[in-house]
Amino acid sequence: MKLYSELAEYYFSIESNHREIQNDINLIRSYLNGLEQPSILDLGCGTGEHLNALKKFGVRGVGIDSSAEMLKVAKSRYPSGIEFIYKSFGSFDYYNEFDAILCLFGSMVYLLNDKDVDNFFWNTWRALKPGGIGIFELWHSTPVRKIKSRPLSHVSTTKYNDVIIERERGFNIIEESKRTIAKVEYIYKVFSSDSSDTYSDTHIMRSFTLDEISAFIKSNGFEIRNVFANSLKEKFNENSNKMLIIFQKEA
Repeated sequence: MKLYSELAEYYFSIESNHREIQNDINLIRSYLNGLEQPSILDLGCGTGEHLNALKKFGVRGVGIDSSAEMLKVAKSRYPSGIEFIYKSFGSFDYYNEFDAILCLFGSMVYLLNDKDVDNFFWNTWRALKPGGIGIFELWHSTPVRKIKSRPLSHVSTTKYNDVIIERERGFNIIEESKRTIAKVEYIYKVFSSDSSDTYSDTHIMRSFTLDEISAFIKSNGFEIRNVFANSLKEKFNENSNKMLIIFQKEA
């Protein structure tokens, strides 16, 4: 996927059009209960901005991502104090090591099969210390099913140094029986002073109802503490595009 490879340098700036990272950091810190030097695992850490922001508060951060290009940018920007690891979601393996585990920006939407989702939460349970917190952000399927499809349209303009990136997005549901799977199409037009490039990018993503994802969470031994629409802790409802779920391992 080109957003995570050819466009890795611009990734965080592009995504920052849709959110404010400080809101994420405030929410994460509110669940660390004043721990000194807490340990955090970021699944799908991208180019490392969240872990870098948390590092300033004494957090020991480990970031996992399956994009070598994203991690190359992360290590260049933040060369010390954070451990970045090239690894897939399906293969991380820790035991009682982290106070909190993050999976933001809808990173787990690429886990399409129930077995992979279940394994993901089991690995999360193993990796958390007793009483540890999970903070996961997912794509909510109810609005997706209502809309069903949307043609490509402009969604953002990003300025990165002397580069301008225009982003278009559209989607179609390709499965909606037992799962909700969508084919999401992006076009990125990248302009600089001496060149212009166009990238077409296709992502196959899964979205979930709250009941659907709650079943996976609870069956792997967690208690759900809160569900929000976003990191501002706004109330989640059936029309929320995303859900931010906070769950806890038994102490």
